[in-house]
Order: sequence, then structure tokens, then C-alpha cells
Amino acid sequence: MVTHDRKSLVLNFAESRLGGALDSFESPLTVLASPAWRGVEADIWVAKRGDRAEVFKHYHSDVDHYIEPAAAIANAKAAGDIGVGPRVLDSWDGHGLMAMEYLGEGWRAGGLHDAASEGIRRAIIAAKKSLHAGPRLVRDGDIFRDIKIAHAVCLRRDAYLPSNIAAFLDFSARAEKAMSQLVVHRVACHRDGNTANVMVGPNGAVRLLDYDLSANADPYEDLGCYLLEMYDREPEAKEGFREWTGFFSEGLFNRSMVYGILDDLRWGLNASAVSATSPRSTLDFIKYASWRLLRFEMLSQTSAAADRLRQLS
Repeated sequence: MVTHDRKSLVLNFAESRLGGALDSFESPLTVLASPAWRGVEADIWVAKRGDRAEVFKHYHSDVDHYIEPAAAIANAKAAGDIGVGPRVLDSWDGHGLMAMEYLGEGWRAGGLHDAASEGIRRAIIAAKKSLHAGPRLVRDGDIFRDIKIAHAVCLRRDAYLPSNIAAFLDFSARAEKAMSQLVVHRVACHRDGNTANVMVGPNGAVRLLDYDLSANADPYEDLGCYLLEMYDREPEAKEGFREWTGFFSEGLFNRSMVYGILDDLRWGLNASAVSATSPRSTLDFIKYASWRLLRFEMLSQTSAAADRLRQLS
């Protein structure tokens, strides 16, 4: 639900930037928490006046346990500066608001069907790698810290948690211990596998959206989130690993997959935490949490998952 006050705030900034009354001011997407997580963290508005158009992103306060708007805006600026994401044109950090370039006609949001296109897959991989090679971001990320914070918030808010949450957290703890033995070179990472956060344009051009979780982190976290989103089966995921890296390593593949599996736990807990107190009661946060936690259970509570933890590199 978008309140009148929120819309009016963004409208005032948009009119100021574009120099007067707008020809149109519309949200280009339907916000969903289930089956897809789309447009949940922020309201998105496209403002047009004459031949000018800009996109405004305004963060919600009910996601503040896992998003720092000022950091997300700074990281979006960094990504835009190197051509990985849309350029950030202006920002008002105190309001959790930024203005971005409007990519225009011929651009669309990505979807799971894009996994079938080798050209789009390679463009996504190239964009992620360009981010990795770019300047460091303003914050460091830690998936294990994210999980601990989200779980603590769920407990404080008396949010829904599965009956076997202790076993889920035990897998995360064992993964953290195993990962601590590895040498990790942190780089700027997107940390978002959601294909809806990829814009696909003319001739297969790609821009990455949403730097809400972006941080300096293990690049294999980006790879793992990508693999879990793009592939349903492990044989295809192994081919996806080769497509990304140019080689295959069982240890590094397991490292990537463990990150992808943990991403389900992170998002399941985040969605549960938001569901407990968010005033946006029309969004089915708990349904989304349930399916992410279900997939986490299927992938983590097996002997094969234990083998992955013993075979990391």
C-alpha cells in the first residue's frame, strides 16, 4: 500500500527535478511478495515531463532490519558509474530516496525464462564480474551475520518460524565454521540472484537493479545466488558454474552452492520478520518465507549438504 504522504513526498522531489508539473507519474510494476519478491523494499515511480523521464525509488521503513538506504543508494551510484546499473542522478538519503535514469522503451524486467538464453546469461555474468572488478563499496557483507540478525528480529517480533529452525540454524553455523577456514578475497558484490532485478534491453543488453544487499563479499556468494535462481537441477548448475568461471572445481562449486542455499534461509527469515509487523497487510510475506524455507530445508537437511561442507574450497 502506498500512502498519500509517501506519494506526495516523491512527487514534490520529481517536480522539482524536472522543472514543473508532470505529464505523468506512475508506478510501472505490481508489487508482489509472492510468488515473486518484487518491489517490496521500495516504491518505484516513473516521472515524465516533456522529453524527460526519471525513475524514483523510495525505501520503506518496514525493511530496515536488512536494508540501510544510504548504503544501498551509495552502492547503486557506484554500480551506475561503471555502467553495471542505471545511473543515479540524485539522492536524498535522509528520505531513503533516489532518482535514476529511465532506461526507456525496449527495456524489460528479467524473468526465469531468461535462463534459457545463453546470450542473456552471459550478459548477466559479465555485469556481475564488472561489479566485482570495480571499486569497493561502502559496506562489507556477511551472510551469516545477515541470518543471525534476521533470526533475532523474528524472535523479537514473535514472527513465524518453522518448528525445525534449530536444525536450520545449525546448518548455518556449521557452514560458517567451514567457510572460516577458507581464504576469501572480498570484492564488490550484487548479492541478489533475483532475475526480476535484471533489466534486459535491446540486443540483449543488461543492467543490474537493486543494490539493497550489495556489499564487499565473497564473489562465490554472487555465483551461488545466481546458480540457485537460474537452475533447478545440479547437473545444469554445474554447467552454469563452468559458464561463469571457465572451469570446474568441485570444491568451489560446493562453496557457491552453500552460499545459494543459505540465501534461501536469509530471505525466508527476512520475509518472516517483515510479515510480523509490516502495515502492508495485503502482501503475502509469509507465503514467500514459507517457500524459501521449504527449499532451504530440502537442500540443507541432507547428507549431500553435509558432504558439501566437507568439500569446500
